[in-house]
Amino acid sequence: MFFASIILALISLILSILISIGWITEIACYFGYFIAIYLVTFVALIPGFNYVFTFFSLLFNKNKKKKPIKCEVDVTVLVPVYNAENLIKETLESIKNQKYNGRIYINIIDDGSTDNSIKVIEDMNLDSNVTLIELKHKGKAYALNEGLKRVKTDYTITVDSDTVLHPLAIRNIMHKLVNSGKDTAATAGSLFVKNAKKSFITKLQQWDYTLGIFGVKLVQSGYNSTLVAQGAFSAYKTKLVREIGGWQDCVGEDIVLTWQLLSKGYKTNFAKNAVAFTEVPENLSLLGKQRKRWARGMIEAFERVKVYTSKKMSFKSKFLMSLNIFFPFTDLALLIFVPLGLILLAFCNPLLIGWISLLVIPLGLLLCALIEIKRNNMMKEIDCKLERRSKLAFIFYILIYAFILSPYCLAGYISELCSSKKNW
Repeated sequence: MFFASIILALISLILSILISIGWITEIACYFGYFIAIYLVTFVALIPGFNYVFTFFSLLFNKNKKKKPIKCEVDVTVLVPVYNAENLIKETLESIKNQKYNGRIYINIIDDGSTDNSIKVIEDMNLDSNVTLIELKHKGKAYALNEGLKRVKTDYTITVDSDTVLHPLAIRNIMHKLVNSGKDTAATAGSLFVKNAKKSFITKLQQWDYTLGIFGVKLVQSGYNSTLVAQGAFSAYKTKLVREIGGWQDCVGEDIVLTWQLLSKGYKTNFAKNAVAFTEVPENLSLLGKQRKRWARGMIEAFERVKVYTSKKMSFKSKFLMSLNIFFPFTDLALLIFVPLGLILLAFCNPLLIGWISLLVIPLGLLLCALIEIKRNNMMKEIDCKLERRSKLAFIFYILIYAFILSPYCLAGYISELCSSKKNW
């Protein structure tokens, strides 16, 4: 499946290069060959390769039907909290209402909140299996590690204070992790948008979570190399998290932790039916800050984890991580390509935004359709429905979402490479 998908993607890449030769020559007449090759490569060729690889990876990925072990083991949920007085109650109630036969312990770690978060928690009169840990504000990683010190179960789950779990979420994520091999260290949950109706920006993110993020995790999980077991909702083997020293004090503590586990030769996967809903940024400024932080986290992972010198990490993991290297170049290409292309188009010159450049869109739509089918089938299995999604937001998502985010991502890459100050 893996090598077949790569071969088919390479064939499509070669065909795309042949088709694009004339386009590159035409652009070079205006801007020179360096700019022409750069733009075509990172706006059309590389995204096209990724689309084809992702499409065939999903198409070839067949669910292995094996009888799962019905083992609902005890688990500890770590909930780091910082100024979440309006959100934490719903999060804790969703954990309390889980349909899970194993015992669920909850470690709530307050990271020096300055609002009424602690009072809200105390007023809930939670059970004896809940521990509230109060700390001075030192960041999320520190809070998680303090919570990890008090974990006595073999399995640990992290849930953000703005995330609400589906009633079957813990059962499904634990079934996935427990029924995976002994070398599987972590399982990522399936995140969707909780506040989709708040603004047009949240509606855009609803498509991103249901198509982009969900699809990427499906592909990576098929190769036992889910690159981010996100802190918002993921399950881990406690012993293995302690083995690598827990979460590092950095912006992308969850991606660094996941890559560390992979570098040790462990596997990570994705429980598509372990559904949770999380709050997303409601305006462009906050979304930009989030994506800047995510971009920094990716660079941090490359800086802190010796990806290419690790002898234990699988080739598949290294390949998937390598695809991330192209992100900064693609973001820069988009930032140049879209405004310049629109200016030329205004003067009736389809040099950049023309039929050749738009060939990527049908590939994207085909991929979206396949992901939709897989996600819809999963949601039916757990009797879960998503809020109705905006068709207008979908058009924006397909056409300009990546362009909108590209300057924020570039700022994140540059900030990390320049070692600028990190704000939590």
